[in-house]
Amino acid sequence: MDEMNQLKNKKALIFGEDTRSFLTVVRSLSKAGMLVDVVCFSNTSVALQSNCINKTYQLNHQSMTIDEWKNEVSQIIIDKEYDIVIPCDERALFPLIDIKDNIQTNSIFALPERNILVPLFDKVETRNTAQLCNISVAKGKQLNISNTSFAQLSQEFGLPLVLKPTQSYSEEELNKRQSVKIADNEQLFLEFQKENLNQKCLVEGYFTGYGVGVSVLSNRGDVKAAFAHARVSEPETGGGSSYRKAIPIEPSMLYACQKFCMHLKYTGVAMFEFKYNPNSKDWILIEINARFWGSLPLAVFAGVDFPAMYAHVLLKKYTPDCLTYNQSVYARNFTADIYDMQKEFTLLKQKKGSVKAIAQLSKRILSFSRLLTTNESIDSYSWHDQKPFWFEFYDLFKDKLYKLPVIKDKKQKNRIIQFQNKLIKQPDNILFICYGNIMRSPFAGKLFQQKIKNTPLADIKVNSFGFHQIENRKAKPQCVEMAKRWGINLEEHRSQWLNRSHCIVPNTLIVILDKKNEWLLQSFYPEVNYISLADLVPKSMGFYHEIKDPYDMPRDYLKKCYQLIDASVDVLINKMS
Repeated sequence: MDEMNQLKNKKALIFGEDTRSFLTVVRSLSKAGMLVDVVCFSNTSVALQSNCINKTYQLNHQSMTIDEWKNEVSQIIIDKEYDIVIPCDERALFPLIDIKDNIQTNSIFALPERNILVPLFDKVETRNTAQLCNISVAKGKQLNISNTSFAQLSQEFGLPLVLKPTQSYSEEELNKRQSVKIADNEQLFLEFQKENLNQKCLVEGYFTGYGVGVSVLSNRGDVKAAFAHARVSEPETGGGSSYRKAIPIEPSMLYACQKFCMHLKYTGVAMFEFKYNPNSKDWILIEINARFWGSLPLAVFAGVDFPAMYAHVLLKKYTPDCLTYNQSVYARNFTADIYDMQKEFTLLKQKKGSVKAIAQLSKRILSFSRLLTTNESIDSYSWHDQKPFWFEFYDLFKDKLYKLPVIKDKKQKNRIIQFQNKLIKQPDNILFICYGNIMRSPFAGKLFQQKIKNTPLADIKVNSFGFHQIENRKAKPQCVEMAKRWGINLEEHRSQWLNRSHCIVPNTLIVILDKKNEWLLQSFYPEVNYISLADLVPKSMGFYHEIKDPYDMPRDYLKKCYQLIDASVDVLINKMS
């Protein structure tokens, strides 16, 4: 029997939402003959349009506590008896480790053993393990970021500083991804410090070079498959790259991966992130992603099908061996690349002027010509599974189109007409929603409540909530101070987490502030009745796509934000009256 046909009719349950790792794993296992079901973290993810998915479980991740989510998933795994269960990000990985330990099932979980989680997912312990294996890392140390200063650290490590939370996700806050920041000035340092108050963080000196990823499949510490890629475009502020190319594997980097895997006796997939200096030929290990990673589509396109090979290893069908691949291919994340180009153009224009910004933008645009060859792919596109890409393209086109003033004006008028139709019957409840419920929505809710006193609308129940699942956070001090100008007291406000019990109350109107709120509502509560406060901003104040989050914005923007809310609340009350 052909080895690669031994997965046929096996059942897999995949967790994720993106068009990179998640969609690639789905397509890979479906192509190998497996029946693929999914649990998606967003009900509006374009990945769900894939014809490779057999069944989607519509779990409302946003509305559930971690324990509720674990219970639902546990029951699915027990009832369906999947052959293999695969998480594509930490939001599923950490809860699945607990589920694996607490249920009776024959399902095999694509998870690291609990005893080696720390060196794989904690950046400080990754450094320590690397040093034990004589693997080069940047100069750095762990410290409480609140107990130091920009001056102290820049003197010790030079500029720019590389500031890292010890983990991308913590088990306590799986809804919040923590990001690395590259700080070449005090303002960026203070932003990171504010986001990580009283937290242990990793500070490293900057290593000059470009990013190189070495992806591996290891079986009990023995690397059986490997692939290397480099970033074609390197985001100035750090983070993943939207455009990547295959490169030959540097033997010393592969040897470092082998030593690390052997030290842990690791079985699984991992992507080792390195920084390589082409002048000195030196490199350092940055971190490890011990689950399927964002650049996975490029590896599969180059001929290293990690998901199918990993499934064979876990199901003990055969042990793969793949250390060669097509080294001339490229892959890009279409939407991320467009936004990255836009951001890069803005930054270059500010720093180096329009001429250099336009020259770089032209170079990036010309790179799309590679799509006309057989050497480049788009992460979300597959000839046999095209719908995810076209839905992604439509979402991007719609977002850009709606920002044009003439379209925004027409859209605003249509939304107000729709809004008036929704208010044929006066709502019993109004919920003002933003992401954190500590800056905009509490102010909007209390302002609305204040303005409807002694009016026919006074019986409407008013409340405010946020999508952020950590409750009882205080309003920001600057918001408390600013709100006093409108006679609003936010000192006693404590944040509340929006869940389904709030949304499904009959005759409830939800009022949102920005596009992220709208996306989250459509993803998790598609049946609710909502409007955007930005659509009610008077035309005399300009066109607004959204009333943006003032978090970490200058004080002047907070004042402007509250002025927009004030004016649009007046329009809301007028329309309802």
